[in-house]
Amino acid sequence: MSGNSGLITGSMDYLRRPFVRNIKAGDKVLILSDTAHDPRVWQAVMSICQEIGADTTLALFERRPADYYDPPAAVCEAMMKSDVNVLLCSTGMLHSPASFRAMQARIPSICLDGGMTLEQLQSGAITEDMKKVAERKHFVAKNVFGPNAKTCHVTSRYGTDFTYSVENRITFPPMPGDSFDPYKIIDFGKDENREGGLYYYLFPTGEFNVAPVEGSANGKLVIDLTMHHIGRIYEPIALTVKDGRVIDIAGGAEARILRDYLIEYGDENAYMCPAEASVGVNAKAVVRGIQREDKNILGTLHFGLGTNVDVGGSILSKIHLDGVILEPTLYVDGVMKIDNGRFLVPIEAE
Repeated sequence: MSGNSGLITGSMDYLRRPFVRNIKAGDKVLILSDTAHDPRVWQAVMSICQEIGADTTLALFERRPADYYDPPAAVCEAMMKSDVNVLLCSTGMLHSPASFRAMQARIPSICLDGGMTLEQLQSGAITEDMKKVAERKHFVAKNVFGPNAKTCHVTSRYGTDFTYSVENRITFPPMPGDSFDPYKIIDFGKDENREGGLYYYLFPTGEFNVAPVEGSANGKLVIDLTMHHIGRIYEPIALTVKDGRVIDIAGGAEARILRDYLIEYGDENAYMCPAEASVGVNAKAVVRGIQREDKNILGTLHFGLGTNVDVGGSILSKIHLDGVILEPTLYVDGVMKIDNGRFLVPIEAE
């Protein structure tokens, strides 16, 4: 069990917001969690749902071995019979096959998974004005990339020198209007111009997703902040990529962990990189050593290995891993748009 076994203290105001906006009395709500997760989180969420008047059930099971692995079969079945699934696992469940089946059946998820602690649900990224996050996504699409963006080149102080194509891969989330509710479940096909049948609310949020052209990347990509299943990185992990595939992983202890992890839980497509190359746009996100928050930090870039069908690509793998660069420099078609984590173009509404 998690070491966070103390009392629940502090305000639950931020945590309550997506639940009171999306759940009503009588709804069948299924909460998914595992025995490695901070139990105070599911306890707090269950209390909120019961206060709303929802018919709330907890499915508690052993931790899955990796992100994107399904929960037990009985839980998969229960997910198809609920009105809302709440994902509170220490591994990422949102893009598991069971979750996709539920979303395709128009059963939405509220997702707070990835090992978040109760403290994360009271401070940091979760306290950001989520309408501002939506506005920044719009402006990153428009001003960092633009409709004709083709080639990205990323460098960093730790030796990143990495290029990839984003041609015809930039989506354009609409500018949120006066009626925009930043806590409502999102139908991504309708609301954010993204295909794939995605139907969920991710909380907290703060990333502009890009799925680069498969096979287009080359160079050295050095992950220096945080990575899925590893946590805080103290000796950067250097990935050598050729034609969109990782051919070498160098560094210290964390690099060894990643190599072993890919061998044990990955497949051939787990070495595809970057499956995702996304931009952090949450100004309240802080470094926690937990990838779930760190990848949202304003001005960061995070790069994925493995599956990317969920962000607009074509790769399907058993797993997906994100690694974060804290202070990247990004050139789009030769023009510097981010300088050591600082945006050089407007990303805020006037």
